[in-house]
Amino acid sequence: RIYKKIMIKKITILFTVIILILIIFKNLLEPKYILVIEDMTNKKNYEFILKNKKFSLGYTHSVMKTEAEEIFVAEENKKIKLIRTEYKSYGVGLPFLPEEGKMKIENGKFILEMEREFKNISMVISPIGKHYLKIDEKKYMLSEILGDKPAKILLTIKKDYRF
Repeated sequence: RIYKKIMIKKITILFTVIILILIIFKNLLEPKYILVIEDMTNKKNYEFILKNKKFSLGYTHSVMKTEAEEIFVAEENKKIKLIRTEYKSYGVGLPFLPEEGKMKIENGKFILEMEREFKNISMVISPIGKHYLKIDEKKYMLSEILGDKPAKILLTIKKDYRF
């Protein structure tokens, strides 16, 4: 009887250790996707872990003065895929042609679903455009991160295998 209890305890401990090793091994094999923002004006880099591989960039349209938001996904090949654009009104520079994607209206917003891949995204950020980055519903005002003067940035995706 005592022998049986000891064996059950040993098997339980062994099973627990095996499960922990498998969990650690899975985390080592599963890459983390990181959005890298290279501030080319101020020579600084910022990194954001993308837990679900998604992020969005938003801004206030210069002509229409309404918010627009572009939703992206980090691809396994480290490319950035634009999957959706949301905006509240038509304006210069906003997509609207049928060949640009599938258009629908939801909750008073124009939504354009598409699939466009980019190796990187280069843009100029300024406080006037109220540019922001959104990751996991957390909004980061880019002018607060990059400063209150225009800054040229380059967005890329990095795959990392850290915890």
